[in-house]
Amino acid sequence: MARADIEWTDDFLIGIAELDHEHRSLVADINRLHRALRDHDGREKIQQTLGSILSRMQAHFALEESVMKEHAYPHYREHKAEHEALLDTVTGFIVRFEAEPGGGFSKALEETLDEWIVSHILTSDRKMSLMLKG
Repeated sequence: MARADIEWTDDFLIGIAELDHEHRSLVADINRLHRALRDHDGREKIQQTLGSILSRMQAHFALEESVMKEHAYPHYREHKAEHEALLDTVTGFIVRFEAEPGGGFSKALEETLDEWIVSHILTSDRKMSLMLKG
């Protein structure tokens, strides 16, 4: 069964414009990956999409961490650790895909990205935003 795209709703908004914009872009990238995998696009297109997701995550996390530092966010270390764990996981999936493109782990990758984008934004990022806007 093909994975459904993540539908962007205002529930994802955390009230920090730059981060909201990047979250929306990450959702679009993850949906692009869903479609590439569902449509059995070629290895190169899937690798490009994975690379785009990883690059966007790295840039987004750097911005988010900068905002947290600037405001002396008290849960910075825990939040940063979540970012690092996800980057490690996504990097691991990319390495596995490059070594074995038909390895059957695309479902796990998609579930990981879907779970992260939804739960991280709705819990960790929202908590951070509420404390920063306090």
